[in-house]
Amino acid sequence: MYTPLELRVLTSFLVLADELNFTRAARRLNMTQPPLSLQIKQLEAQIGAQLFERNKRSVRLTPAGQVLRAEAGKLFDIEHRARQMVTQADRGENVGHLGIGLTAISAIELVPDILRQFSAHVPGVLYSLRETSSEAMIQSLLGNELDVAILRPPVTDSRLQARRLMSEPYVLAAPASHPLAGKSSVNARDLDGQSLATLERRYGQYAHDLMMTWLAEHSVVPSCMHDGARHHAMMSMVAAGVAVSLVPASAAAQPVKGVVYRRIANRDVPTLELWIAFHKEIGNPLTRPFVEQAVEIAARYRVDQRCFTGQV
Repeated sequence: MYTPLELRVLTSFLVLADELNFTRAARRLNMTQPPLSLQIKQLEAQIGAQLFERNKRSVRLTPAGQVLRAEAGKLFDIEHRARQMVTQADRGENVGHLGIGLTAISAIELVPDILRQFSAHVPGVLYSLRETSSEAMIQSLLGNELDVAILRPPVTDSRLQARRLMSEPYVLAAPASHPLAGKSSVNARDLDGQSLATLERRYGQYAHDLMMTWLAEHSVVPSCMHDGARHHAMMSMVAAGVAVSLVPASAAAQPVKGVVYRRIANRDVPTLELWIAFHKEIGNPLTRPFVEQAVEIAARYRVDQRCFTGQV
C-alpha cells in the first residue's frame, strides 16, 4: 500500500542532508539524536532505498539521497507557494503564480521592466525567478518546473514554442585604467594579444561560440583566457584589471566599479539574440499574457548611449 511521505520527516531529512551531522541536525530540529536516527531509518524503509552512507567519522548522501534532496526541495517550494496563494485568496486578492527562468544579462535591465509592467496589469501575482543556463532552462520547461524562460537560442525541441525578444551587439568591458578604455570605440584587432575573460562554454555555448568564431575570423589571438561561469564572475576579473571581456550591450546598463564599456566599430560585430520560450501545452493561464507583455516591452528596449561615455 502506498504511504505518502510526511513533510515533518522530509524536513528532518533535508536538515540532515544540509548538515551531514546527526548532532548538529538534531540541534537545529530541537530534538535529540536518537529520534532523528529513527526517523531517517523509517524514511529509508518507506522509500526502499538507503539515503545516507554513515560511519563513525562521516555522513554523506547516497545517489538516492541526492535525488530525494532535490525533489523534496521542490515539494517545499510548492507548499510555501500554496500557503501564500491561499492567504491571498482569503483576503480576496487575485491569485496567480509564474515560474520564470532567466539569464544574468536579462535580469539586469529587461526582466525588471517586464515584471514591473506585468504586475501593474495583473496585481497579486507571485513570482519564482531562477537564474541558470539556457540549456538548464529548456529542461525545466520540459519538466514543467518553469512557465517561461528568457534565454539564448537555439530552442529546437518541438514541444516548446519560442519568440524573439531582442538582439544586441557585443561591446567591450575593460578596466578603467586599461589603454582601450581611453578610446571612444574599439576595433576587433585591438583585442589581439589581450587577456580575455570569457563565459565558460558549458554555461553559455551559444554566446561563447559566437564570440570565439568572430575573433578567429579577425585573426585575434588573446594572450590568455580566463573562464567565468556567470556574467558577474567575468566582471569581477575585468574590475580587478585581470582581463577585458566581450559582453552584450545591455550589460553596460549595470555599472561595475572600475569597469568602462566601449562600442565595437566593426560592422560585422556579432549580435546576441534573446528569446522567450514556453511549453506548447500551457497549463498556466498567465503564461501567454506574460509572453505578450515581454515581447512588447523588449521591442522598445534601448541601451542608454551614456553608458559608453562614462556619464552614467
